[in-house]
Amino acid sequence: MNSYLSTDLWKETVEDHSIWLGEPPEHSVRIIALRELHNEEACREYISWFQNYIDAPDMKVAASMLAKRLGYLWTAPLVTAMTYHHQHVTFQLEDSYLYHPKLADHEDGTRFPFLAVNRLRAEAWTGDREVWCEKVVHEMFAVQLTPLLQTLATVAPLSMSILWENIMVRIGRLYMPDEDETEQESEHIQSDFAYLTQAASGQVFGVRKNPLTRFTDCKDNVYVAKSERITCCFYYQMSGEYCLKCPKIDNEKESQLK
Repeated sequence: MNSYLSTDLWKETVEDHSIWLGEPPEHSVRIIALRELHNEEACREYISWFQNYIDAPDMKVAASMLAKRLGYLWTAPLVTAMTYHHQHVTFQLEDSYLYHPKLADHEDGTRFPFLAVNRLRAEAWTGDREVWCEKVVHEMFAVQLTPLLQTLATVAPLSMSILWENIMVRIGRLYMPDEDETEQESEHIQSDFAYLTQAASGQVFGVRKNPLTRFTDCKDNVYVAKSERITCCFYYQMSGEYCLKCPKIDNEKESQLK
């Protein structure tokens, strides 16, 4: 095992994203391997169950909420390891599980799933940075996440743009400028973000063109995530209120003024 996986850096990342290391708790309400969600029939059955479990109004809202959750549980920690710790961490799909603990067994008390991962691998950055990043991003997206998102889009049914922006929301905040960073750290972080959202080809994401580019702005020669969403994730249908970045807010205000 790569020594990184026993460091405080990785342990803090795991804790920040509520990841359970090892087999999922046996007495969970529901457990499903991420590999199963690549299968359309299995994914449809799970989303149907998830819709009822979280009391979502329909499949598309449930699928959108799940994509946002995957961005938090899965994509964000792997991107954090890549950019901030210079490590290529691999979650094997057959050894990675979404699980729903009994509400009384988890302090968050949420009905949304958590992630349990077993038999992790980690490989430190060596050689050309962009070549290494391409390998990391290709595995993370083209091999693992993109096929899952495409299945969600099919069974919901739901626009891929919404699902990609749900993932981007989780990634973008990791690359926000920080005054505590040194100039060298800032340049490195910006370089990774520029690669991820601008330079990376669609091929490393498993699609025709980079799906994250349209969700970024360039301000003072620095790439940042857009401050407002382009698509609506349907959060308002779950909570009864719009999120602060929702594009529907302005439309709602306009309709109230008429």
